[in-house]
Amino acid sequence: MRLDGEETFFGEDINTPEEFIEDLWQRVNNMYSSAMDEEDKMNQLAFITTFLIAFKGRLNRVCENI
Repeated sequence: MRLDGEETFFGEDINTPEEFIEDLWQRVNNMYSSAMDEEDKMNQLAFITTFLIAFKGRLNRVCENI
């Protein structure tokens, strides 16, 4: 994994794979809470889709063989 320059949701440096996974877990929880606050199902889908696209990009940045 290449973690140089990666930061948590709160702007702290990520130094270990464990910190990276913990940050992703926190982001998933935040996204889920935000999506479920929306009453419109299309807005929920938009939240989830946008998050997954960003999630994929972040994983591609830090993982060597994806």
